[in-house]
Amino acid sequence: MTKLTFYGGVNEIGGNKILLEAGNTKIFLDFGMSFLGENKFFEFPLLRPANIDDLRKINVIPEIKGLYKNTGLNIKYQPNGDFTVEGIPENRQIDAILLTHGHLDHSGYLGLVRPDIPIYLSAATKKFLKLRSDINKNWESDVHPDSFSIMERDEEKKIGRDIAVRRFDVDHSVIGASAYLVHTKDKTIAYTGDFRFHGYRQKETEHFLKALLKQKIDILITEGTRLSRTEEEKAFETEEEVFSAAAELTKKEKGLVIYDASPADIDRVRTLARVAKETGRTLVLDDKKAYFILYLNYNEPKNIVEGLPGINDFKIYLSRGKLKTTSKKYCNTICADENLYIETFTHDRKGYQRTLLAKQILASQKSTEDYNRLIGGIKKSKNAEEFFKAISIPAENCIWGPIGREEILKNSGKYILYTSNGPLTLLQFIPANKKVPGTYIYGKAEPFNEEMEISHDKLKNWIDLAGLKMKYAHTSGHISEKDLRRFIKEVNPGCVMPVHTEKADMFDTFGIKVIKPELKKPLHI
Repeated sequence: MTKLTFYGGVNEIGGNKILLEAGNTKIFLDFGMSFLGENKFFEFPLLRPANIDDLRKINVIPEIKGLYKNTGLNIKYQPNGDFTVEGIPENRQIDAILLTHGHLDHSGYLGLVRPDIPIYLSAATKKFLKLRSDINKNWESDVHPDSFSIMERDEEKKIGRDIAVRRFDVDHSVIGASAYLVHTKDKTIAYTGDFRFHGYRQKETEHFLKALLKQKIDILITEGTRLSRTEEEKAFETEEEVFSAAAELTKKEKGLVIYDASPADIDRVRTLARVAKETGRTLVLDDKKAYFILYLNYNEPKNIVEGLPGINDFKIYLSRGKLKTTSKKYCNTICADENLYIETFTHDRKGYQRTLLAKQILASQKSTEDYNRLIGGIKKSKNAEEFFKAISIPAENCIWGPIGREEILKNSGKYILYTSNGPLTLLQFIPANKKVPGTYIYGKAEPFNEEMEISHDKLKNWIDLAGLKMKYAHTSGHISEKDLRRFIKEVNPGCVMPVHTEKADMFDTFGIKVIKPELKKPLHI
């Protein structure tokens, strides 16, 4: 008999962690972070969990043997600070994790999982997770690359003795999104993950639907995010409508255009690159987004994502960085020992920024002594290979510091400034006691909880302070109610199990049998 236990995604948006058991085989469908659970107890950045036990205390992860790293081991401390590690590591008892995509509410707890549990995913999701880790290390979500096992589109794989799976590409607001068809000895289960029919990869979702129509689906596990998102009334239906609206707003604006989108939404960069070309403006990406765009397809046997803009299609804005007072450059420049705030171009840049600036960093070293010290330090770092094989970015494509910001503000009608962190961008660009003529286009989901409303209010305060006009041009990453009803009707499953929704009761109106999961309560199907 097949059994399903939902450890997340029940009466909440995200947090999907679904244990599927068939015979002696056990797999998880996603292993996502519970924003709802964590936000009850933690507050970024003042109070954050530091280890697995911190998450166990607030009851947001499953208590399952053989699932997590280092379980079975205990640390015994001595009064003087010495310690010993005791115990026997548990044996693995989970056969695999099927990952739908890289958003944290589906992948955010993968860093807790023991490395010998294979994580099946698309090549695009693997690359996305790698680049995200380069930019922002997070112990909860960082996974050793050896744990990943790529499944191609439509590939079928046997897991253990009792489960067979097939992976599909689907459209979502992040690259590499997957859905899965799972066969046990007695049931056929379809898991959509997060999906939609109105983005650039609509045909992929349609291919998934056509495959389901050839099967007798016993159980459909699907999202219902937008059933509770009535506040998305300003959202457009399709990505093409976003392009048209953003292009029209940009054509009407004589001043600066700032577009604010989700940091994970690569497709929206494609849209804004089209807008820039249509309106004759230069697209400027923040450095995090530029790193993603440049390195998604880099050194890959085939393109992970087609249609991305190249280095000659945009400029890169380097977020403000402070020159360290301990650096040789600072000491050689400042006579007094006051801690002046001096912005830096190449010096003291770390991580992904150092990779972006590899060419400029190497060129800036004037003496053999400096060069050897630099090379020695880089060779000891984890990203040494990335640095020496980095894409060569022309200096004129890098915008940094007061000089770069003044250039954009003086010639604001020539630029579209793309950001994923509006308040930070406005903080750096707004001159003291001056306004910035232009339009701020908001391209994210509208706030749907108290924390998001507080953040959104702060953003609007910054926009008002700058004197910008606020407009909207966005489409949801999730399936509309209309498309969801059509999808379920056509699939005609034996039953639907709603997840990733706060409005599971609305599925009762879809004319299909509905089984509403309860958190941590096994369902024998």
